[in-house]
Amino acid sequence: MTRYTLYSGLYRFFNGVVLLLLNWHIASAQGGGYDALAVSTTLSFVPAVFVPPLIRFTPITGGARMTAAGLTGICLTLLAIAACWSQVHAVVALNFVLWIFFFYLESTWEVWFNDEASGVRGEALRKHSSLTMTVNQVALMVGPLFAPLFTRLIRTEWVLVVCAGLFAVVAVVSLGSHRTATGAQEEPETAGPQRAGGVNGLYLLAFLLVWPILGTFNLMLPLQALAHGRSMLTVGVLDMLLGIGMAVAGTFLHRLTKTLDVRWVLTGAAAAVAAAMVIWAVVPVFGAAQLVAVFALGCAFGSLRVLLRAEAAENFSPRQVGAIVANANACSLLLLSVVLAGGRFFSAQIWLAPFALTLLLVLSFHAIRKAQHNRLVPAEVSE
Repeated sequence: MTRYTLYSGLYRFFNGVVLLLLNWHIASAQGGGYDALAVSTTLSFVPAVFVPPLIRFTPITGGARMTAAGLTGICLTLLAIAACWSQVHAVVALNFVLWIFFFYLESTWEVWFNDEASGVRGEALRKHSSLTMTVNQVALMVGPLFAPLFTRLIRTEWVLVVCAGLFAVVAVVSLGSHRTATGAQEEPETAGPQRAGGVNGLYLLAFLLVWPILGTFNLMLPLQALAHGRSMLTVGVLDMLLGIGMAVAGTFLHRLTKTLDVRWVLTGAAAAVAAAMVIWAVVPVFGAAQLVAVFALGCAFGSLRVLLRAEAAENFSPRQVGAIVANANACSLLLLSVVLAGGRFFSAQIWLAPFALTLLLVLSFHAIRKAQHNRLVPAEVSE
C-alpha cells in the first residue's frame, strides 16, 4: 500500500498542475471563454464512454500494470499538446484524447487499490482509504498552487513537457509494483460478493456524481475568477482549499466513524454543503467567503469519497469496482452535458453546480445505506 500511496500522490500532483494550466489557457486565450471551456469540459467526459470496454477487454492484468499503460498515454498526449500550445482548438481536441487516459486511470487506480486492500475489512479498510485519499488530495491541492509558480520560471509548454517526463517515470516505477488480489484471479462474473441489482445501481449512481462535481468545480473556478478580475493564482488557492478540505476529511473520518454512525457523517456533510451555498450566495464579492465555502465543500465531498471508496472495496471485487467506476464515468457525460447546457444561460450561477451535485451524492449514499439495511433485516429474521 505504501508504493500505491506514493505513486498515486505523485500522479495527483502533476494532474493538478496540468488541469489548471489547460483550463486557464482555454478560458483566457484568444478564441476561448465560457463556450470554449464548456465544450472542452463536455468533450473531456465523452472518452468515459470508451473506458468500460477498455477495462473489460484489456489484455493487461493487475491494477499496477493497467495504471502504467494509462500513464504512458498521458505522457505522449502532453507532448503533443505542448507542440501545438498556441492553437486553442487543437488543445481542446487533444484535451479530449488526454481525458481518455484520465478516465481510464480513474478506474485502474481503484483496481490497484482493491488489489492492495485484498483481505482487509472494516475499520482497517476505512483507515487505508482515508490515508490514501488524504495523500492524493494534499498532492492534488498543491499541484494547482505550484502551476502559476512554474509558469513564471519557464514557458507553459515546457512545464507540460516536464510533467510528461515525470508521468513517464511514475509509469516505469509502477511496473515494479504489480500485485493481483486473490479475488481478481476469478472470473469477473463470479469474483467478489454478489449484490442485488438495486444496490449495484445505487453505487453506480453515487460514482456517477463524482466526476461531474469535480468537472463543474474546475469549470466554474476560472470563469468566476476572470469575471471578478482575479488571476490564475486565485484559482490555485481556491483549488488548494478544496483539497485541504478533502484532506482534513480523509485524516479524521476513520476516527469519527469509530464513535459516530455513518448517518451522522452524511448529515454533517449535507449541513456543510448547505452552509457553503448560503455563504457564497450572501457574500457574492470574490474573497474570504468563497474560501470558506470551498473549504466546507472539500470537507463534505472528501468525506463522501472516502466512505464510498471503502464501502465499494468491502462489498465488491477489484474487477467489479473497476467496472462500476468505468460505467459510472461513462454515464456522467449526460449529467454534465445537461448542467453545462443550463450554465450557458445562467453562467453567473454556474458556481451552484458542484454544491448541488454534492448534495445529490449525500442522498445517493443515504439510499445505499438504507438499501443495505433493508437487505440485512430479512436475512437476520430468517436466521
